[in-house]
Amino acid sequence: MGTAIPFFILSLFSLVLHVNATTNGIVGFGISLYQDLCCQACHDSLSTLYLNCTTFDDMSMSMDMSTDMSMMGTTSEECYASNIPWLQTMAYCIQQNCNADGYPAEKQAKCFSTQAVAGAATPTFQDSLPVTAPTVELEEEGMWLNVTSLVNKNTYYSTHGTLGEFARSEYIHTRYSVMLYLIVIGICLVAGIFAQARSTFRGFQKLLSTSTLWAKLQQYLFLPALFGSRRLGPLPADLGYVPSRSLSIFIGTYVVMNIILSSVSFRSFQPNIWFLSLQFELCEYVGNRTGTLSLVNMSIAILFAGRNNILIAVTGWSQTAFLTLHRWAARVATIQAIVHSIVYTLAYFEPGYEGAAAYAKKAAEPFYWWGIIATIALSLATAFAILPLRIKFYEIFLITHIALVILALIGCWYHLVPHFGFAYGYQVWLYICFAFWSFDRLARVVRVAYYNRLGSSTAVVEALPDCDIVQVTVFPRVAWNFGPGQHSFLYLPSLGYKFWESHPFSIAGWKKQGHSSPTTSTSDSLSDGAANGEKAKDTGVTQFQDRPSIQFLIRAHSGMTSALHRRLLSSPSRSSMEISIYTEGPYAGHRATLQPLFLADTVLCIVGGIGITNALGFVQEYISRNIQRGESFDKSRRVMTKAKRFILAWSAREMPLIEHVKQNFLAQEGETGGIEYSFWCTGSSNAAAQKLDSNNDESQKAESLTPRTTAAVTAGRMDIATVIRSSLEVGHQTTVLVCGPGNMADEATREIVNCVKEGFRVDLVEEAFAW
Repeated sequence: MGTAIPFFILSLFSLVLHVNATTNGIVGFGISLYQDLCCQACHDSLSTLYLNCTTFDDMSMSMDMSTDMSMMGTTSEECYASNIPWLQTMAYCIQQNCNADGYPAEKQAKCFSTQAVAGAATPTFQDSLPVTAPTVELEEEGMWLNVTSLVNKNTYYSTHGTLGEFARSEYIHTRYSVMLYLIVIGICLVAGIFAQARSTFRGFQKLLSTSTLWAKLQQYLFLPALFGSRRLGPLPADLGYVPSRSLSIFIGTYVVMNIILSSVSFRSFQPNIWFLSLQFELCEYVGNRTGTLSLVNMSIAILFAGRNNILIAVTGWSQTAFLTLHRWAARVATIQAIVHSIVYTLAYFEPGYEGAAAYAKKAAEPFYWWGIIATIALSLATAFAILPLRIKFYEIFLITHIALVILALIGCWYHLVPHFGFAYGYQVWLYICFAFWSFDRLARVVRVAYYNRLGSSTAVVEALPDCDIVQVTVFPRVAWNFGPGQHSFLYLPSLGYKFWESHPFSIAGWKKQGHSSPTTSTSDSLSDGAANGEKAKDTGVTQFQDRPSIQFLIRAHSGMTSALHRRLLSSPSRSSMEISIYTEGPYAGHRATLQPLFLADTVLCIVGGIGITNALGFVQEYISRNIQRGESFDKSRRVMTKAKRFILAWSAREMPLIEHVKQNFLAQEGETGGIEYSFWCTGSSNAAAQKLDSNNDESQKAESLTPRTTAAVTAGRMDIATVIRSSLEVGHQTTVLVCGPGNMADEATREIVNCVKEGFRVDLVEEAFAW
């Protein structure tokens, strides 16, 4: 971690700050726009004039001073380098105006070589200066330069002012873009440094836990919802989510900052040689600013969307938090792209332009309609990302979303590079977009290749009776550094399913090479239930019992999980099968995320439904620590090393799921000391009561065979407030780990805030995924 942050920062800005050549970087960082402004203004004021060596399409007109303005002449570099009026007029213009600007003689000579003779060594600036100063000033509407002359003052003034204001505007676009990056990434890094300090220095963490100021910050800033109590639960009609108060402040600051940076520091210069009206000029500057900031925000959105976003490990924020930031960054980028398109459309309807005819002519150019395509694609990608579509059609949404974003990036490339080339460095922001996207995709491929040794891993899938949940035991080719709070993405191409599609699943348990899990037992209970009391045949798990393994509990929804469940039910045994699987992980479980557990005296897990999969990792870690206390034990994670009490409070709809977890994942209550279990079944009251009675009748048999937990199961809903308050002790640090639906997490958070108000030392770790 110590080298990751500097490497990330260097990687982020290496493209921006690269200054090896004038075509690299962006304006102000590698590209100097009109650095020799006085010299450039002289060139542009005179370069439109014909010389006596200028050639025309009709050679018979080459020396006719009355040439019609529609005739287009071509002046070659050789013509410029040998034409005395041009050389002397340029040299005198540079000397006269650059001296007034304080431009040194050496730079005058260099810019003369660049602008007057296309970089040739001769004639030199000094050789080209006229012996006597010219006295004749060129006419403002003049077309020919036949004698050494003074540049027209009005022409030079307009040219110098136009170039100067455009350059100033471009420099500000860049500065504001870099400022936006520094502030957004800087906030994340500052939060990360704070989180790393808390997780590394026990004394600092203990100081915070006893600080009144920290308790107030927890109470009013870090824990509560923006308003009311809704944070992870969706709004009515699935309109979206309201971020937490601290995350909302970050988002609000980000949005306001973008509004300000898109709206300030605009000026105009008239008369202008490029823009025929003040309104068109301002449209140009606003369009360039919003277009540049849109590219910047697109790259930020892509960074925040990545699974391998290093800021997740640095800050300890969840991927759900970064996906929320991703969506807001994308929305801001989309609005700025729309504004960019609108102002460039309105510009052609301003005074001095031909309105619809001028716009239609410009829109017919490839670079322009590629920009239109990019704006439409980005707008559709944002519009189709609304919560109802993500929930109901997630797989279609994901493919469509990626395709539209790729189309938007391609459109931006062909909008910028063929038209502007590399002169302004706009393409650098696209390079950063490509780099973030490519890094994340490459990291995924590397993870899959490494953890599966370029081949698939073996997995045994087993059905839980009377419910739509399966247990998947994976025997990876490479042993992971297993730990609590981790999840992995699973690919199931052996099902004939989409090979590129994967979904994240929390790791419910693990077994290292040559070790037995302190909680998990064999799969006999699964098979017994599926076989209606008959002795089950070998499910395939036993043949891999000496290999490291990881276990997942997966509920069938739609898509990949539904296909897995259907395949299992159609297998010969209908209760178990062996498949090939690819794992991409582990992810999460970072120290910065879990640091509230380091000093906890009591750990309370409040779990809902299939969220038990995440909590079971912490149960296993706690039991392993107690079993191996006094022995060699890997304390690198330092999770729950101080905890003397561990409480698991779990509510689920399915009694079979509860019984399966009790029999296969939970140790006997009191067996390892300090662990307590409470269960609630929220299924239909009649079914739950019958199942409870059946379980009580069989409990004696089960106890004689397998010493698992005998904690009672209560029918009904868990009273979260009572559970939390029963775990609190004055002067003790309690950390509440919530793994469940958004509404459950919101209810638990509300009660934790109330407890903090009353002076209890309570912290929160949320493991909840929001769409």
